[in-house]
Amino acid sequence: MDVLDHILEEHEKFREMASAVESSEGKDKIKLFRQLYAEVKGHHEAEEHVVFPDVKAQVEGEDLELVKEMVEEHSLGGYQFSVLERTSVENDTWDAKFTVLVEVLDHHMEEEEQEFIPLAREALSKSELEAKLQAFEDTMKKYVAEMQKKLKD
Repeated sequence: MDVLDHILEEHEKFREMASAVESSEGKDKIKLFRQLYAEVKGHHEAEEHVVFPDVKAQVEGEDLELVKEMVEEHSLGGYQFSVLERTSVENDTWDAKFTVLVEVLDHHMEEEEQEFIPLAREALSKSELEAKLQAFEDTMKKYVAEMQKKLKD
């Protein structure tokens, strides 16, 4: 398995996690939301530290703009996560805010799957992509743990 295959697996997991948040209530909803928040944060950090820089170095023009857009979409998702974290789940806007977050994440994942991943497969060799898997997983674990600690405080 290479890092891009792993990213695709993560996307499916995030979709399932988001559905679980949507169908839960109260403390369970917050617990599942925070788990999703931590995992997506770790995933985004791993992409930005392990995958995006090498692809960015190999592309130019519209392809370079696509990589930059991926980072900006991470920032947008992070903002929406932080808004939800500061909003009580009892607030009548929480579910609407979460729906917006899911729309942002879905758009990003679809664009990554349809545009960025094919670009990355052209820019980097199969062996380079395979070699990035462990660094991606290690980076993701580090940031997931940091976010989980932050969300508990």
